[in-house]
Amino acid sequence: MIQLDHITQTYVTPQGDVFQALKDVSLHIRPGEIFGIIGRSGAGKSTLVRCINLLNRPTHGTVKVNGQSLTELSDEKLREVRRSIGMIFQHFNLLSSRTVYENIALPLELTGTPKAEIRDKILPLIELVGLSEHADKYPSQLSGGQKQRVGIARALANDPKVLLSDEATSALDPETTVATLGLLKRINLKLGVTIVLITHEMNVVKQICDRVAVMNKGEVVEEGSVIDIFSQPRHETTKALIGNVIAKDLPNTVISIVEEARRQRGRDEEVHLLRLSFVGSDVTRPVISECSREFGIDLNILRGTVDAMQGRTVGSLTVFVEAARPVYENAVRFMKERGVIVEELTDAQ
Repeated sequence: MIQLDHITQTYVTPQGDVFQALKDVSLHIRPGEIFGIIGRSGAGKSTLVRCINLLNRPTHGTVKVNGQSLTELSDEKLREVRRSIGMIFQHFNLLSSRTVYENIALPLELTGTPKAEIRDKILPLIELVGLSEHADKYPSQLSGGQKQRVGIARALANDPKVLLSDEATSALDPETTVATLGLLKRINLKLGVTIVLITHEMNVVKQICDRVAVMNKGEVVEEGSVIDIFSQPRHETTKALIGNVIAKDLPNTVISIVEEARRQRGRDEEVHLLRLSFVGSDVTRPVISECSREFGIDLNILRGTVDAMQGRTVGSLTVFVEAARPVYENAVRFMKERGVIVEELTDAQ
């Protein structure tokens, strides 16, 4: 559905310096999926999403949407194609002098759509986003969540195949964020719209995205399914962004216990610090106790978390084990064969 190949965005500062906002970014986003692009402020994610509809024209690279190469289109043809790409903004961008109905109808009015057609299109959209009782109200009479729902409905007015969401929940409180994300998920399922969601919050990605790309300093540093990224983050930026969503850092008191065990280990035993990740039904399987009985070793649990993503349960345990090398290797093999993701930590981190 969306194909970005070798996108580079370069700016020249007033001082004459060259600044690269995007550095050779390539992403392929599948039809009908919810794809998250996450990164800290200044990572380049908003610049990248604006390249998808060519509000930012990249310095180098190609942009294809639904098989069309946007970077090769004339301005007139590009304006036509943009109607199939809706956009939701962080600060709503509603016109204060227009009602909810009139704000949502604006894109259709601009294309000369007859009033009867507009009404037939807008009323179901207002119902879809749960604003039927507020159709005649003005933005000043709405809550933040309601304003964002107006923005979502307006973005759907032209029956887009792609919906771009640029930090659409960052101005909302947690409860309203959950409701807004739920609405986007329903729209994705009901209308089959491909959604590209820009955010700096891993909790947002966790709740509704199928896949995610992590950006840092204009580059994509990691990409994959949400479950893979959460259970096996590779890049330091990803690990930092995950933060408290799935806690991975150990408190100093626990680190001291591990270090003391390492100092006191016997000649024939080694101490290993492991992070074990479980997905789906494996969360409830007693793999740890099975392993302990099978090999006669103790796996001491230092920290554990359980979370839900994409309708599946994801668990993470940090454990340390004291065992002779052959026993340890067999135990690790035993757990991996049962679907456990095993990561050895070189430091207590």
